[in-house]
Amino acid sequence: MNIRDIASINELAILSNLETLNAEMIRDEISKIDRFRKLTEIAKYQLTVLKDKDFMKTLKKINNEVYIKRQRDLKK
Repeated sequence: MNIRDIASINELAILSNLETLNAEMIRDEISKIDRFRKLTEIAKYQLTVLKDKDFMKTLKKINNEVYIKRQRDLKK
């Protein structure tokens, strides 16, 4: 099984970013342990940011639905 088979869209985006960053660090001859530490830190940060964005989208969607429902109720 490949991690991509079960990863969310956010996780896939982060994985793609990490692959690019890892390649750059390899080119810069950064040790495997240092790369791992830095990539782990970056992955955690990016996942947090993307989860917050998803939460805000959810709130906006809920608020829009509530607003639309309220407008319909006022027209009745």
